[in-house]
Amino acid sequence: MRALASLLVALLALVAWSTEAVAAPSASGSFDTNKGFQGSSSGGKKGRYEWPELVVGGNAISFISPFQIGAVGYLPKGRFAFQYDRQLSPNLARHWIHLGAGIVFDRADWESFRLDSCDPSNDGNCRPGGVVGYDIYAGYTHRFFIEKKPWLVPHLKGSVGFSWWALPKVGGGREERQQSRLHSWTLNLRPGGGLRLFLLEQLGLGIDVNIPIGFLVHTDAIEPDGEDKSGGFLLGFEILPLMVEYRF
Repeated sequence: MRALASLLVALLALVAWSTEAVAAPSASGSFDTNKGFQGSSSGGKKGRYEWPELVVGGNAISFISPFQIGAVGYLPKGRFAFQYDRQLSPNLARHWIHLGAGIVFDRADWESFRLDSCDPSNDGNCRPGGVVGYDIYAGYTHRFFIEKKPWLVPHLKGSVGFSWWALPKVGGGREERQQSRLHSWTLNLRPGGGLRLFLLEQLGLGIDVNIPIGFLVHTDAIEPDGEDKSGGFLLGFEILPLMVEYRF
């Protein structure tokens, strides 16, 4: 937890530092949703690499990975998603909306699921098993523009998300399940921030850190064929340092 808190503080500090350098495009510059900021320059080469003098705007598709954790409440650790971003208008160049969908997965056991116990009467009954589900979300992103470094794009954002996942044994009958819990879902808010580094006008790499805050609803099997629902609080972290963004 201390390491995650330190990472979050470092990311927010970097975004705050970057926004201090934010300036509007020069009077000779202009903006187009298909071409980004015109007339701004990164100063040519930085070392031996020539950074792009503008970044394409309008639309973006991103691949997002790799993991998340539940600090309070359980979240599957693996997470792969695709996200679509759209700029609101040429006059609102820094304002974007986004929509994303992905899969969540894990290999975990009753202790990871925060269950009180697991019946070991059957051989191997409490061994870890596969978890799989899906995640959808949508929200708003404010992207900052740094005139002298247009290829460096910090941002702050907020999303509303819904996730659902089945617990072991995936695809098995109730009598084969390793734990009593059948599945869980969560509805949450996800404030966060991140940074993009554009190596080309259309291609960038980046990192995001989001904080899902919301509630969990669990469904557990009870004998003989009944189900029981219970709820809980969720506080998690999405650590996403492997991001690829393509602008068009």
